[in-house]
Amino acid sequence: MFTGTAGAPGSGAGGPDTSADPDGNQPATERPPARTEPAHHRHPGGWPATRSRPGRHARPKDNRTTARLVASGRAAAVSLMSDPGRRVYIAALVVTLAIGPVALLPATGTIYVGIATVTPTLYTYTITVAAAGAALLVTGRRQFLETLRPWLPFLVWLVALAAFAWDPSLRSVSGMLHLCLGAAAFAVGATARGRGGSILSWTFMAAAWVQVLAIGMAALGLPLRRITGPQALDVLGRATGLTGHPGELAKVLFFCGLCALALPQRTRRERWAVWLTLGAVLAGVSLSQSRSVLVATVSMVLIFVLLERAAGRWQKKHLVLIGMVVVLGAVSSPWLVQRFAADPNGGARGHVTQVAERVIREHPWTGVGPNGYVAVAGRFDRLTATGVPVHNIFLLSAAELGIVGAVLLWLPFVAVTVRAVRQVWRTRGTGAEVGARVIVSALPGFVLIAVTGWGLLEGPGFLMLCLIFGYFGAGSGADRPEGVDGRH
Repeated sequence: MFTGTAGAPGSGAGGPDTSADPDGNQPATERPPARTEPAHHRHPGGWPATRSRPGRHARPKDNRTTARLVASGRAAAVSLMSDPGRRVYIAALVVTLAIGPVALLPATGTIYVGIATVTPTLYTYTITVAAAGAALLVTGRRQFLETLRPWLPFLVWLVALAAFAWDPSLRSVSGMLHLCLGAAAFAVGATARGRGGSILSWTFMAAAWVQVLAIGMAALGLPLRRITGPQALDVLGRATGLTGHPGELAKVLFFCGLCALALPQRTRRERWAVWLTLGAVLAGVSLSQSRSVLVATVSMVLIFVLLERAAGRWQKKHLVLIGMVVVLGAVSSPWLVQRFAADPNGGARGHVTQVAERVIREHPWTGVGPNGYVAVAGRFDRLTATGVPVHNIFLLSAAELGIVGAVLLWLPFVAVTVRAVRQVWRTRGTGAEVGARVIVSALPGFVLIAVTGWGLLEGPGFLMLCLIFGYFGAGSGADRPEGVDGRH
């Protein structure tokens, strides 16, 4: 288990060897300088030992800093590989999704509105998903591959249509890689459940505070990220945090709130951490002025409280959650009234829905290809050509992947939902695992966000959705005794 940075071996000439033994226990004892080291002796991480000895091959004194950096890197690698829960990989994955989803290669490119970029792009989260998947394959290959089974029909469909139906363009390849990355994130979440403890939920909680800090810095005139171009006028007066759009910020905070509800509340300190985080999430969602996510977050908290009451876990602390929701409604009412007055019908959602229905009628079985909706539908619809896809992830997936492909894509999520609902219904919540309760609590919110926008199918939003459903869905398949999540 990763508990810190492992100590680096000594690098001074003729100095003692303070590296850990292969089992990671106490440091090896100092050896006399006259004793020669066997040629087959290896460092615990598998690298050759590099102790300095007097003579013409002794390490020069001016290279000591470099040697210590190299030794520290090796020690860090040993520490990561000795982490049985792979917690650091899960934490890094959450950070790159919820805080720093940065494009690395290419760093800039042609602007294209779709579920992915117009060409395959290496992001920070691409690396962390691959690293987490590889690390979990080492320690739990059978479980990792087992969690991919619900995705196999969709992956087979994806490969078949890529070979025989879709245009083999870079845009389509980028979309396929994005969907495959989502499947990998789902498997990472499911495999990490029980191995990494609550590291995913705690890291999402930390991400919420980072986003709220960014909102506060922007309010003080010191934004950590500036929105430029024509989009800057659309988001004027709305919080964006470290994201590129208020809607993206609201969805990140929604995921953070979901994970906060799943955290244990065994001590007063843990309870305050959860309550304050939920308060920060609600405040951030309100400042983003996202109507659908605001309703989704409020419904999630209220349903969770109702499930706690039905299970006999009602306590005075739940009044705090209800109070925060009431305060949120009062604070948000001015901008809610203003936005509904200015845009009562949700903009051009009706028009883009008709466009999507036309695309589905013309391509019912194969779709237009992943990441190809705007490019194809934009040929006959001017609004879509400007970068406005249908604001419904189910219609969007059916238009791009075909009706069968869309059903197969959402099948793993439906399976997780059905298991969670059955467990909560069968036990009336008294023995339901916390993962099942938070999935059921967030379900109406997920559906609302899904049918009023397309962000849950695009970029980091889709990967966070896959990661969370995989993580909490892995624990919703079997009943657990009351209080097992540490809430009592």
